[in-house]
Amino acid sequence: MNYVIEPLLLNKNLEDSTPDIVASGESGWLIIELTLNSGSKEPKLKKYLSIDPRYLTQHGLYAQNAPPDVISSRLYFIDDGSYGQLVVNDKFEVIKEEHIINPQLRNSLIAMRGNDLKRLPSIPIAFLPEMRADEIRIGLIDTVMQLFKPGSEGKGLVQIVEEGLERLSDCVSITARVSLRDKVKTEMNALVRDVLKGYLIFDGNEGVYKSTDKFKRHPKTMERIALALRDWAGIGPQKTLDSFPDSPVIS
Repeated sequence: MNYVIEPLLLNKNLEDSTPDIVASGESGWLIIELTLNSGSKEPKLKKYLSIDPRYLTQHGLYAQNAPPDVISSRLYFIDDGSYGQLVVNDKFEVIKEEHIINPQLRNSLIAMRGNDLKRLPSIPIAFLPEMRADEIRIGLIDTVMQLFKPGSEGKGLVQIVEEGLERLSDCVSITARVSLRDKVKTEMNALVRDVLKGYLIFDGNEGVYKSTDKFKRHPKTMERIALALRDWAGIGPQKTLDSFPDSPVIS
């Protein structure tokens, strides 16, 4: 199956929905709702059943005539009604598989039951479209640190987002991509105005975020920038570079 992240789809009454993941192939199609919410997603899953499959082709997906399989995915079981559910914590579990219509999909998921997810390799994806501001800040730390490395010419907003999405980039809908760019832009501009003021700028002529001439490369400077970023991302008490004592390294 090919898949798209957060595509804009309509039902026959032209009401819109943006499911987290929509996948489609010759054997059928699938909608997955990813959630950490402790409440039931049954009403939302039921709404997905009314999506008009004719809109799949607008997102490059295989055309369908039948309703989709609708599945929720969680870290632990919460009753989402008469829908299949994936539990993706330490081990992979599939629950209520009897509600998965597509036999090929159902059998494949059952075959994965019990797989150890802790042994999977890490994937360098910094952003997902539905991330909150605090999650985007964490995802930006490595990217911003790269702007202070020797030879860096800076990075534009589009490049930052594309690199952060990594292999998901081609699967994210235009609507979700634009929304994510706006959220990343808000956080990057906050760094320029406050946390890294005087050390990070947006160069409007080149359209990139980059370090300023005030920045002096030194291991202690990099350490303090990294600490300021971690604090800004919520990994410790909030600080800006101005919070640190004056020193010959940062002037």
